[in-house]
Amino acid sequence: MSIVKWEKPVQISVGSRGSEFVSSAFDAVLFLKDSWEDCETVSFLQARNACRGALVGRVDAEVARAKFLEAVTAAKMRVH
Repeated sequence: MSIVKWEKPVQISVGSRGSEFVSSAFDAVLFLKDSWEDCETVSFLQARNACRGALVGRVDAEVARAKFLEAVTAAKMRVH
């Protein structure tokens, strides 16, 4: 498993927990697993699959970042 840092981390506001930085596909998989309410949406599944693919080298890390950012936006989370 290769953990490639994204060129630009994603900073997300998470309710009363404040902001969280997601800087790699690995971080994104953990965020999706631990901080996501609706795990059945298409954007969630696409983001999870892309990030998992990036961890094994099948998907470019920046493509995974874009899918993660699409899912965060679709879930109406605040991105900084």
